[in-house]
Amino acid sequence: MTTEQPVSLTRAEEQLVSYLRQTADALGPPARALEERWVYTSQFDLLLREGRLFTPAPLPDAIEHLDPGWCFANAAQLATDHPDLQLTYAEGYGSAPVGAGQALHTPHAWAATPDGSALDPTWPHEPGTAFLGLPFADPAMWPHPLTGRSLLQEPPFLHHLLRSGLPDDLLADLGHPLRQ
Repeated sequence: MTTEQPVSLTRAEEQLVSYLRQTADALGPPARALEERWVYTSQFDLLLREGRLFTPAPLPDAIEHLDPGWCFANAAQLATDHPDLQLTYAEGYGSAPVGAGQALHTPHAWAATPDGSALDPTWPHEPGTAFLGLPFADPAMWPHPLTGRSLLQEPPFLHHLLRSGLPDDLLADLGHPLRQ
């Protein structure tokens, strides 16, 4: 990853980061992670230390929104179906407005552009949306566009990352580092 200067956070990004920190603190490190000296104590710790921020952007006119509830498959399908856009599958947490000052923070996936924008084929593009996650460089490991499941929610893959750390070639150098 590059050594960019930290970016100032939007209100939505601040809320998302605060949620991840509170959740990480509430969970605390599991005894197994401490005993075995895992690199990261939880997916929240991983995202807070290695995650990248992505700026929400509207989908290009020729691209339609896909079915709600399938964000992992939708993001992989968008990236796979549009090689001309040079998209990369990204996964982590998204935050979407749900009412007066309220936001939903949830595991989510999107397609990352070379300039660090998030193209989300699942959620509508609207103010107050935020994305913090990991852009996965190798298309062979992206979820299947029809049946794809989360990478960071699946115990075998997640536990390997938490225990061993991120391999050097796992992530694409996209998005903006979270440094505070």
